[in-house]
Amino acid sequence: MTEPEAFLECRCGACRITLCDPALRSHTQCLCFDCRQRGLISASRSPGNSLPDAVANFERGIDLLYFANALIVDEASRDLLEFSKLTADAFNTTAMSTCCGTLMCGTHPLYEGRTISVNADSCCVTTTSSLPVQAVAFACDIPDEHAAALVQRSTAPVVFSVYDELESPTMKAFVSAVTAPIAAGASAIATTSFEELCAAKPLTIDNACFVESRSGPS
Repeated sequence: MTEPEAFLECRCGACRITLCDPALRSHTQCLCFDCRQRGLISASRSPGNSLPDAVANFERGIDLLYFANALIVDEASRDLLEFSKLTADAFNTTAMSTCCGTLMCGTHPLYEGRTISVNADSCCVTTTSSLPVQAVAFACDIPDEHAAALVQRSTAPVVFSVYDELESPTMKAFVSAVTAPIAAGASAIATTSFEELCAAKPLTIDNACFVESRSGPS
């Protein structure tokens, strides 16, 4: 089997995660308060991590790429990963690099352990695969006038309340993609998963930037 060609790297290049399956499973943009809050937490760690202007001004959501949860991570990169939730009962768990505050990847119970999400506005992604944006999620979390403008110009379906619209064709397609079995070839060469990496580290609660993430454009 050829060497994997897909990688996640932090902004400073010290932390690297190899993706054993380079194929994108899905591609969305997320407007939710929590994705915005995580982006602001990252920005607070390093001046180079600020939200893109289009995200800060509600012109688009955080750019999210989804890959199979089959990973190779060397010891030096493992040492640089920290794992956190915004609150103790939050769904999402996020891996951030301690060297420069890059949001490396995350997981959600909806993925059933088969997929990781990657904030491509923070993390440097190298892959041979590409997909257009397939959905814009959580338009309910941005001001009404921005949501209306986004609906007018978006070429992808706009989902206002994800958990209320799980039976919609858009969300059914997303769930099917992120719960698809991991390819046997990727599983064979993987040395770890997000859950295994997280289990080896303390899980912290970091609810910084809560107010800012719920505020309007600066």
